[in-house]
Amino acid sequence: MTKAFTCHHFRNALFISIAYYALALLGVYQITTANGVAIVWLANAPILAAFLILPYRQWLMPIIGIFVAEIMADLSTYTLWSSMCFALVNLLEITLAAKLIRRFSGERFDFDTLKRGGYFLLFGPLIACAIAGLIGASINSQIGNADVSYTKLWLLWWFGDALGIVLLTPMIVVVWRTLEKGLPKIAVKSIFEVTIFLLILIFLNIYVFSRETGQIQLLISPLILLSLAVYSAIRFGVLGATFSVTALATLAVFQLTKGVYPYPSTSVQQAVWLTQEYLALIAIVSVGLSILLREINQQRQALEEKEHTLRMHNSTLESKVYERTLLLEKANNALQLANTQLARIAAVDELTGIANRQHFRTEAQREINRLKQDNQTASMILIDLDYFKRVNDTYGHGAGDFVLQSIMEPIRQSLRPKDLFGRMGGEEFFILLSETNQTTAATIAERIRLSLEHLELNYEGQRINITASFGVAELSKHRNQTNLEDLDDLTSRADQALYRAKALGRNRVEIAND
Repeated sequence: MTKAFTCHHFRNALFISIAYYALALLGVYQITTANGVAIVWLANAPILAAFLILPYRQWLMPIIGIFVAEIMADLSTYTLWSSMCFALVNLLEITLAAKLIRRFSGERFDFDTLKRGGYFLLFGPLIACAIAGLIGASINSQIGNADVSYTKLWLLWWFGDALGIVLLTPMIVVVWRTLEKGLPKIAVKSIFEVTIFLLILIFLNIYVFSRETGQIQLLISPLILLSLAVYSAIRFGVLGATFSVTALATLAVFQLTKGVYPYPSTSVQQAVWLTQEYLALIAIVSVGLSILLREINQQRQALEEKEHTLRMHNSTLESKVYERTLLLEKANNALQLANTQLARIAAVDELTGIANRQHFRTEAQREINRLKQDNQTASMILIDLDYFKRVNDTYGHGAGDFVLQSIMEPIRQSLRPKDLFGRMGGEEFFILLSETNQTTAATIAERIRLSLEHLELNYEGQRINITASFGVAELSKHRNQTNLEDLDDLTSRADQALYRAKALGRNRVEIAND
């Protein structure tokens, strides 16, 4: 496992060194001025990209390879000592830029936010390249290879290195990060659009940078290329913007190395500076805009994901609330049912299904109070089954319960829905007839007596005959003739009439005396 890991490191270092060597030769022999200063120094750009991507532990072998590659590329032009110095300066520039950029923007660098793009621009092209330019210009001055001033050497070195980093490093990093996610799927329509765009870009680039005479139109020609770069940023993203800038710079530098540039009455060095500034401006605007749009898109996607997550949470919450609501409604219904059952148990006699004593008295007193307010009357009927104890003693308590349950329907048939019917206890029952005088009440009581007398009951093959005694009383004034009597008074007088009915032989109806 360690051997395979080391071989992987070696392959990376070899590839980086070869790339550096090839671009260094290009810079020394193809894109340099007569003074030997590169118009665009591209060799540092891929190395900086690699150092922004690779872990620190993998830097050592590429550094050694770059040092050797720089010496090999410069030996035909410079002395060994000068080549070694240039190699050290370039390594200082690359490592300083990479270290500072990663220090402030994070270990996993990418051109995904303006903040990281700003760190790249600050610590790479501006700071590291400027420092390297100071040292490189000093070396050039010491070895006597330049016949220009130190300041001009510094600016040419600084701008050449900075432009190379700005043009090439973003493209390499973006391509690398894109390939890490897998090869992107590109539609045929997109390929056609990219092809047309590149053709237009090449044509306009050649048109702008090929004029040896005449003055560049500051409001037309530069804006045309800048507009194309902006379009690439908007339409193709960071990757498209970096490729467009690289293509544009390649054509411009190629024309400049041929001595063709659209700046009249300027020296070669001034033409180099103007081109460097112009290309740097286009690169910064295009790549910066593409990074900004990418960041906005990422924020929008993050917001959409958060909104989706929020909607899912809300949906889940609503579902849970709905479930809890159903459970609560179910619990409330069960509670209401239980309360209803409890209320019924508390109000209904379990054996007969009619009102028990307490519930009957409560409802009867409420009805009497109402009748008092309306100046209406009512009558009370008390019923007591005759010789009921004999039924229990002869046939058993089951037969007694059967009799009590059997007489309910015959009694109800003689009553109105608004009449109150309840069990006083044992074989005794109440009936309160609202808005009924004692004469009518006595008639109803007689009807009930006859229905019970003729009721045929069979219990386990035994015939059971029953009769009942009735006491009837009507609400009357108290002796002072000012207020109607209450429920207790009415019940007491009906009970007296019942007692008299039993005393007179049972199975009869008696009316209470006023």
